[in-house]
Amino acid sequence: MRKLIAAATIAVLNGCAAPPTIGEAVPTPNDRLLGLQSEDHGKDATVSVIRESAIQAGHCLLGVYIDGQLVGRIDNNERASFHVKPGRRLIGVGSDPQGRGPCTQNTQFKREVATWLQIGESQTFRIAFQPMLDIRPSSY
Repeated sequence: MRKLIAAATIAVLNGCAAPPTIGEAVPTPNDRLLGLQSEDHGKDATVSVIRESAIQAGHCLLGVYIDGQLVGRIDNNERASFHVKPGRRLIGVGSDPQGRGPCTQNTQFKREVATWLQIGESQTFRIAFQPMLDIRPSSY
């Protein structure tokens, strides 16, 4: 019974753990950054994406999309930055089309959010499961 209570307490406390900030998240390895990595100094804006840890997604990578283009494959507690032209952009998350096994389910599913970016501006977006996969602007 004590082991059951201890396990339940740990699960509850893990659910209350704060999501990583941009400084705490681990950088996504370069081999999973597929586009928008070159900056045109003085002409671009920056989009950063942080993925929170989530039991629902297990260890499946998620695809990061900008304007419908797959630009990265991101894992739990990772962050990735992309250099984009200013203007209206669609920032999205969805299944990883390069995933294998159980990670290939529903490869057409994507969530997107529209944003406007100006030259030199940086915006951060957070991938979370609340209660299902979502991407939202973030201030931390």
